[in-house]
Amino acid sequence: MFSIVACVTQEHDLGLVALSAGICLLGCFSTVTLMAQGARGSGPHGEVAQGRRTFSWLAAAALVFGSSVWSLHFVAMLAFRPGAQAAYALIPTAASIAVAVGGTLTALLVRHREGAHPLGLTGAGLLLAGAIAGMHYLGVGAMRASSLLTYDPAHVLASLAFCAALATLAMARARDLSRLRRRLEVTLWLTLAICGLHFTGMTGLSVAPIAPADGGVVLGSTHLGLAVGLVSLAVLAAGLTALLTQRHLTQRRLDELSRMRLLGNLAHEALLLHRDGRVLEINEAGTRLFAMPAEAILGRPLFDLFAEAAIPGLLRRERCPPEDRRPEEFDIRTSAGALVPVELSCRPITYLGRPATAVALRDLSQSRRDEARIRHLALHDALTDLPNRYLLEERLRHDLDRAGEDGGLLAVVYLDLDRFKPVNDVHGHAAGDALLIQVAERMRATLRPTDTLARIGGDEFVAVLPGLAAPEQAGEITGRLVAGLSAPFRIGETRVEIGASAGIALFPGDGATGEALLRAADTALYRVKDEGRGALRFFEAAMDVQLQGRRELEQELRGAIGRDELRLFYQPIVKGGGEIESFEALVRWHHPVRGLVSPAAFIPLAEQTDQIARIGEWVLDTACAAAARWPQPWRVSVNVSPNQFRQSDLPAVVAAALARHGLEPDRLVLEITEGVFIQDAATAVAVLNALRSLGVRLALDDFGTGYSSLSYLQQFRFDKIKVDQSFVRRLGEDENSLTIVRAITHLGHNLGLEVTAEGVETAEQLAMLRDLGCDQMQGYLFARPAAATASERDRARLRSLFAGEPAKICA
Repeated sequence: MFSIVACVTQEHDLGLVALSAGICLLGCFSTVTLMAQGARGSGPHGEVAQGRRTFSWLAAAALVFGSSVWSLHFVAMLAFRPGAQAAYALIPTAASIAVAVGGTLTALLVRHREGAHPLGLTGAGLLLAGAIAGMHYLGVGAMRASSLLTYDPAHVLASLAFCAALATLAMARARDLSRLRRRLEVTLWLTLAICGLHFTGMTGLSVAPIAPADGGVVLGSTHLGLAVGLVSLAVLAAGLTALLTQRHLTQRRLDELSRMRLLGNLAHEALLLHRDGRVLEINEAGTRLFAMPAEAILGRPLFDLFAEAAIPGLLRRERCPPEDRRPEEFDIRTSAGALVPVELSCRPITYLGRPATAVALRDLSQSRRDEARIRHLALHDALTDLPNRYLLEERLRHDLDRAGEDGGLLAVVYLDLDRFKPVNDVHGHAAGDALLIQVAERMRATLRPTDTLARIGGDEFVAVLPGLAAPEQAGEITGRLVAGLSAPFRIGETRVEIGASAGIALFPGDGATGEALLRAADTALYRVKDEGRGALRFFEAAMDVQLQGRRELEQELRGAIGRDELRLFYQPIVKGGGEIESFEALVRWHHPVRGLVSPAAFIPLAEQTDQIARIGEWVLDTACAAAARWPQPWRVSVNVSPNQFRQSDLPAVVAAALARHGLEPDRLVLEITEGVFIQDAATAVAVLNALRSLGVRLALDDFGTGYSSLSYLQQFRFDKIKVDQSFVRRLGEDENSLTIVRAITHLGHNLGLEVTAEGVETAEQLAMLRDLGCDQMQGYLFARPAAATASERDRARLRSLFAGEPAKICA
């Protein structure tokens, strides 16, 4: 070591030594810069264009490095005092630079091809060291033209070993030259490799000057200095060019990177780039998605950003060819540890001259919430948020499977609200909706957590009660539901009272499937409605037979008008003197198989199934047509049900029927029951006033059996009241009945109303009613309902009956 230092300080011109070291440093830095450009020029899959670009950069690096080594050597040789008067053979001198350039190019190509493989790096280092050593010793050998040279083998071997070690280290550290610090480090190792070999080799060199050979094949110091100067200038120019090129390309890459980041930040999706599993770039959407700054993400392993369960899927994607990688869903992990579902798609790209992977992450949180919301809406009632029919069937099927496996008892409860429609009619649909919400909340609070409550219609609900200990438990729970719904509700400032009816079916006794149980519970509910509502009933097998008959009758009734099966029968209403005042039109159904169906069988059915409006319009139209053809100007009396009164525009229907058949309005009597007042008295009075304005007569039917008849008479002035037949039939048998009929008759007369008594069947009843002063009478004593009006003979019989003469009751 001391001999090398002595050689440098004592046998060399230190100024030229410094110059040679500077040329070497500049040349090595330029070489490393060109190598960095060559690395960036390499693309994925060994594409031809990228390969050519890489070779061009590596060739330029080899030329600059070889020239730098050559310049350093000969400047240092000029600085070698024993060689001040030396001359150099031309061919070895020229060959030395060719060896330096060619060997360097070979070393760089080997390193580029083998990459990070240890054997490849070692081979590249040895080739580079060989190029440096070959150039040096060829250059030293050129002095044979003017000197006798002897070598110390130990120093020669030391120089070769030193150069090989540093050249291999330089090749290994040159794997990533994107940073300036790494480029400076590799420049230092290359410079040390060159200088170390030169000065170690020169230490072991002995020179004996001789007379220089003559001829053009020998270079003197002056010519060599000129050549070295030119090459040095070329190296300086190459270094300057490399630096300018590096700066230009770096700026261009920065500009491209800025544009890419800008475009990436404009995207709504999270975008990131990774290479070898480490994140290189991420856009602003990605930092928001992961809830952490970019600095905390860049450089991290990609897998650290994903949930642990997603790692196998990500590894599987890495093993697939790029063209087979389809978008997939994974969970990422935010800074707070929360899992966020994303859709991942990726593709290979070239980033800063090297292969990388672009990853797009689309946040699926909102779409998952939307899907859950859509599924919830698809399975739940939008108003009450209760399960709908589809979800009910799904849960019922699940509960039935469990009950079948465990041998448990399960109940299906079908509930229907009583008096709900009047709430809609009187207070509006908004009030009805508010009521349904309160109904759902009240029932939900009554049921157990394991029970299912579903809304399947306007005011229809179904409860599934699994895991029952006994049938009585189903009755107890249903009883609480019915009792809870009978308590008043508060809608704004309005107090509303409704009720509920319920039918119960049990598994497995009443059915083995959900459909069978629902049908059985519905059948039991129909029985409750028929019996008066506001109660609960368990299903019985006999109910099904009755319900099927009822449904068949309902279906047949729907087509009765179209098939011309309805008939009008007429019963006379007689004055006190025996003359006929009017005929009441009574509808009958002449069924082709069942025969004559009683009104008591099909009128309630029509009321419950909303067919009463169509039947009522037919009765009104047919009665007006018949009355217009009668030989006498008798009045015709038509009953109007409360449902018909609410369902149709009754004044318009009446006006159309009168106009269509040319019937005088005062010949039509509309009989209204007290039920029209119960739900909305104000609306009922408005409709009655509209009818009165048409000129028709109005009668209050079944007087005395309603809830508050006197208040109704106070709200609207009728033309007549009809005493209900339940009082008339007990005349002569019950003193209270006589008192009631007398009071009603006096009340009507005091109010200026006509009084008609229904249900007169005996002469004794007739005598008592005439004595009370009833204005008209109606009943089987005078005539049964018939398809035609009374003949002259029938009218004569009536007159004789009122004259006190014996009369035979008409059959």
